[in-house]
Amino acid sequence: MDGTMKDTTTRAVVLAAVVLLSFASAAQAQRSTGRRAALAAERKRISDDARMRGFSLGAYTVAAPGLTVSGNDFDGSIKTSLGPGIGLMVGYGFNRIWSAFTSLDVAKQGTSAGDYDGSFGLVHFEVGARANLPYGSPANLPYVSASYGRRAIGARVTDEEHTTPYDASFSGAMLGLGGGIQHVLSPSLTLDGGMELGFGRFSHYDWDGESGTADMNGNTTVRLKFGVMWRPTARRSS
Repeated sequence: MDGTMKDTTTRAVVLAAVVLLSFASAAQAQRSTGRRAALAAERKRISDDARMRGFSLGAYTVAAPGLTVSGNDFDGSIKTSLGPGIGLMVGYGFNRIWSAFTSLDVAKQGTSAGDYDGSFGLVHFEVGARANLPYGSPANLPYVSASYGRRAIGARVTDEEHTTPYDASFSGAMLGLGGGIQHVLSPSLTLDGGMELGFGRFSHYDWDGESGTADMNGNTTVRLKFGVMWRPTARRSS
């Protein structure tokens, strides 16, 4: 009887030891897996930071729908139509989320109606910031942007009272809001497409040799952009 109890006790102890060792091995494996996942996530974060940091250069095309320029101090109106354009951008990435930029673009717009004839140039210059959003996939990075700058519209025009062309332009400060998506082609090259809205008034005029301020109506300019961004300092994943 004592021998049987001793054998049973021995088997129970051995079984308990096996179970404890199994649990310990499983916990150690889980910890190792967790550490590997954490290290992989940290390496990816560092890689993403490295890829998005530093200077970037961009070139893009613009499609700008027409707009109407009018106001209490302006006799008549200027109405333009959809026109194409080009632009350049210089940016600097602080990390994988935040970056700053400055850009300049011009679009050529014809007059579809109004009191003036000619092709108008619509110019935007701005300084702003971008924030990448935590959505999409590693290859597709949606973003939003905000900016401050100036915009102008002008041309060499002819109206009903003049037989010879003359220079005419309106300009003013603007606030910009936009959004888009970047598609990563390589660590240093991305496609960039988006839309931006510009809000403000064309309150300064240069008209046939005269300049000053005018009481103008507020309006919104719309630009659709598509281009490429090159990051010369981007590093490949290790």
